[in-house]
Amino acid sequence: MIRLYQPGDEIGINALYEKVFGKKRSLAEWQWKFESFPESATIVVSEEDGFINGHAAFLKVTARHQGTELLLGERVDIMVDPDFQGRGIYKQIVSRMIQECEAEELDILYGFPAETAKQVFMKIAGGKDLGNVPRFLAVNKPGALLASKVGKLRAIQSPLDKVFSISVPKKSTHQLRELGDRLSVAEMLYNRFENQYPLHAKRNGGYIQRRFLDHPTKNYQVYTLEQNGYAEGYCVLHEETKANGVTFTTIVDLFGPNDEAIIADQLKAIRRFTKADALNCWAVPDSPRYRALKKAGFFHINSPMPFVIKDFTGTGSYDELADWHLSQSDVDSY
Repeated sequence: MIRLYQPGDEIGINALYEKVFGKKRSLAEWQWKFESFPESATIVVSEEDGFINGHAAFLKVTARHQGTELLLGERVDIMVDPDFQGRGIYKQIVSRMIQECEAEELDILYGFPAETAKQVFMKIAGGKDLGNVPRFLAVNKPGALLASKVGKLRAIQSPLDKVFSISVPKKSTHQLRELGDRLSVAEMLYNRFENQYPLHAKRNGGYIQRRFLDHPTKNYQVYTLEQNGYAEGYCVLHEETKANGVTFTTIVDLFGPNDEAIIADQLKAIRRFTKADALNCWAVPDSPRYRALKKAGFFHINSPMPFVIKDFTGTGSYDELADWHLSQSDVDSY
């Protein structure tokens, strides 16, 4: 039976998630993701004899484009129990999800699916592949990265990092200041600069609170980027240490003037501020951020994330990657 979510299904959904993806997910994280990230979700399940064997969902996101508000959905966690594959369940739950999108008058459904899931989505939902989103990397401490791969190089790790530190930007006009409870400042920044960006998730104070500050397991650091004591943007950072000991900072979000020179200066300030061995960030090709990352010493390492949409508007206004502003904050897993 294909049906919508009912209270209590989350236990079976999380069990299916662990079986399919091999990762545990707490009830608190499920609640964050499906009840408040950043607004709410619509969930479709396949049930047989009281057992949930299939799942598809979309997270609802308010978006803005040149003063116009749109309702988006991010397709997430489309999965079928391996023991029940080959029965057409995947097609059924995706088809029902599309029906719910239309019933709720969604403007656009989007996602970042793996290759196999992408092909199914394109076929069943009639989606469009807009291309892959580039990922940039900046190395602050090459000695640490090399030593993690070749143990014998640990002896020269420190001197190599010290020499390389000369190339890390030392000067910028921006300083980072912890946001704390100043959500009104982030709100002001969003209202000030939103019209400089193509289609994007609405990044007001409530979005920052729910998307980052309320996360039950991940510790995000939110900072304003200031010049002479005045906020000129904000950034959201997430730091993690890999199993090999290398520390990474992900620039999950960066918002302010959509100006190449200013963004480059802000990125330099972030590089100088963080203690991580390396940093990574996304940017849509040929955007001011894309060019700014290169100016700030980042390099385009790969383009790992395919971006697909199902546009219900019929306008064709959002059918190119350049029509979108995307960062890692637009993916529920970051």
